[in-house]
Amino acid sequence: MLQENIQNLIKDLNPQQQEAVLHEDGPLLILAGAGSGKTRVITYRIAYLIEARNVWPGQIMAITFTNKAATEMRERTEQLIGFKARGMWIGTFHSMMLRILRQHAERIGFQPNFTIMDTDDQQRLIKEILKELKVDENFINAKTAHNKISSAKNKRIDWQMMEKSAGNNYFQKQIAEIYKRYQEMMLRANSMDFDDILLFAVKLLEENLDVRAAYQTRFKHILVDEYQDTNHVQYLLVKLLGQKHRNICVVGDDDQSIYSFRGANIQNILNFEKDYKESKVIKLEQNYRSSKNILGAANAIIKENEGRTDKRLWTNQNNGEPIQFYLAESHYDEARYVASEIKRLTNRNNNPIKAGEIGILYRVNALSRNLEFALREQGINYNIYGGLRFYDRKEIRDFLAYMRVVFSENDELALMRIINVPKRGIGNKTVETISTLAGKENVSMMQIVVNADQYPELSRASARLTEFANLIAGLRQILIDDKITFPDFSREILAQSGLLAELQEKEKKGEEDAYTRIENLQEIISDTIEFEEKIKQEIEQIKSMETNLFDLDVPDLSKDDQDIYSEDLSLTSLTKNFLEQTALYSDLDQEDAENTVRLMAVHSAKGLEFDAVFLIGMEESIFPSYRSFDDPEQLEEERRLAYVAVTRARKYLHITAANMRLLYGQTKYNPISRFLSEIPDEFIREVGGSRLSQQNRTNRFGGRTYESTQASSNYGSNHKFHRASSIPNSSSYSQNSPGKKSKVLGSFGLSSKPTKSLKQDNGIVVSQLREGQQFSHKKFGLGVLEKIDYVSKDAILSIKFDSGLKRMMASSAPIKAVKD
Repeated sequence: MLQENIQNLIKDLNPQQQEAVLHEDGPLLILAGAGSGKTRVITYRIAYLIEARNVWPGQIMAITFTNKAATEMRERTEQLIGFKARGMWIGTFHSMMLRILRQHAERIGFQPNFTIMDTDDQQRLIKEILKELKVDENFINAKTAHNKISSAKNKRIDWQMMEKSAGNNYFQKQIAEIYKRYQEMMLRANSMDFDDILLFAVKLLEENLDVRAAYQTRFKHILVDEYQDTNHVQYLLVKLLGQKHRNICVVGDDDQSIYSFRGANIQNILNFEKDYKESKVIKLEQNYRSSKNILGAANAIIKENEGRTDKRLWTNQNNGEPIQFYLAESHYDEARYVASEIKRLTNRNNNPIKAGEIGILYRVNALSRNLEFALREQGINYNIYGGLRFYDRKEIRDFLAYMRVVFSENDELALMRIINVPKRGIGNKTVETISTLAGKENVSMMQIVVNADQYPELSRASARLTEFANLIAGLRQILIDDKITFPDFSREILAQSGLLAELQEKEKKGEEDAYTRIENLQEIISDTIEFEEKIKQEIEQIKSMETNLFDLDVPDLSKDDQDIYSEDLSLTSLTKNFLEQTALYSDLDQEDAENTVRLMAVHSAKGLEFDAVFLIGMEESIFPSYRSFDDPEQLEEERRLAYVAVTRARKYLHITAANMRLLYGQTKYNPISRFLSEIPDEFIREVGGSRLSQQNRTNRFGGRTYESTQASSNYGSNHKFHRASSIPNSSSYSQNSPGKKSKVLGSFGLSSKPTKSLKQDNGIVVSQLREGQQFSHKKFGLGVLEKIDYVSKDAILSIKFDSGLKRMMASSAPIKAVKD
């Protein structure tokens, strides 16, 4: 009967999964590739231990990294064996160790009812310490100190060790002193932070033999999920608890170790066999998620890493669609392509994909900006998963608030946002006083600020307010003088406001997100460059029309409609229109998840999967990051990150790169990512340009001979933008009635007309293409052109062959037109 129950339990598992579930005793390393069913294996193994091996549930500890994963594991185990599973210890490292600490709090100097202090409370406590120690918050702020202390704890460095290693470094000495005082006050308050939970658990087990022996005896089986993400302290806890029985089962994938910046140590999983010499290793290589083409690409990328265990994903699924690679002429072109493909996938008649099953992944958050524009222009709902939309990010909102105050002194919401950003000693009480005085005298708050020295109530802050007023006045004078470009005006705001300098200081001090926020501020400069260029192009296009619309006296042309023909390039006009545009984009509502495309950095995508994935910005210095070029270990992590990105896709994977990209306010001509060159031709279809076309610039992607060119502030005068849809030609414009604005002005959508009549290498003239035209293809035979989507100087052709609908670029398609 028992044997029958076991067979029923494992009948749906593949041989390797069965072997892992039925493993008897001793250390077990399960190397579970992406999509290989690791959660199923863990839950089935727990069920097997309880049902077949008669292990008491309370003797099993199963550790996960998130509460969500713990809940899923418990629920799936209960589905297999019922309420017996409720006796297990299932949870995160923190929840498991907290249970232990509650029982033995006095052994480490705490009372059993100790509290856990959240991040906000921790930072408030550190602020008090900074005041007590008279530390200038411009030198060390609470967030920086908190990050430094947390990082030290994850490496098991106490304040004494930090103080000793500081030497003559005044900054490090100050952090050590703050760390010391922080721990003293936490102990006095009978409180711990999240890092303390794990640290004190190690301390408890190491220093109390009886406690350690009790828990080592109790937990006969310890299972750890996502072992590749463990840090040093977590590694020690597993080792301490599992020493007696040594029934330690760890599940993970070294190829998905991507969190070193959080303290994760890939060596924990790579050295498991050294730590436990009697261990058994089982590889789960059958993938249940992705098609063969997607897995072929993933395997090709990751095999180039040296610091990994040898494994290769495979699947019983069919080949599926080839990975589609599109080499865009520019970041504009790239964004349009992605938006148009999403539109096609969601609107097609056969098996349309839900928007919620589409993910757009990128290496750096700043790449979301152009995509957000393109998706909005196409009417595609989206959200930023695990982050904020570009214009919702704090540093961007701060920048825009400065611009708003400079443009209009009556914008009091913006004024209140930035009057003390960066901190300049103007507190909330002062702002309240300014607001009260403005109300009494019926003037703007800025008028009060400008005349602060005339109000006794503001005497203490008068000098600081005058300095702020002078800052705004100086920027406003630049706006009025109208002698520089709009991007340069934006640079002046960043420089004079101190927004950029503040973040650069934070980066020097190691604040975790400072670098990303600097990139976002640099990317807003790209935004202003593109905005000015777009207005220039629209004005030039209008001027070049055969009929001069400025001279037309059209009775039914309203003032609102005339505005589109009377744009000017004055700094004031550009600022006004830019602020209007950003306000409109910021106010869009979020839609429900089912009908919403998700945008995210690759780091946020781990654990997720989509029917269709768009992986953008696959260029050297972006992916892989230029920061990894001189660090082999970091380069390997970049490759693991690419592997994670590729394996998020179930059915469709689109990869894009751009010949020219405006990023962080500079024009880049980066080569295509080396990771793309590692994908064999059999798995990928190139629909715009060749992956290998730039090899002469990259030396087969083996070195750092990539090229990058910076843009000057007069960007628009030196570079031609290939934006098929941003400026209408005369013929397409005339299709719009004179009383309505053109729908294609400023659009990111695909154009209904090509930009220029170009003859492609295969003899096709894009402008002469027509729907219904016949073409011959060596492999697919005769086909009929059903749809033309113009992309810059090229076009994506949808041709119906006997074998089905095929999409290919006009410039590179191996087709010939059949004469009528």
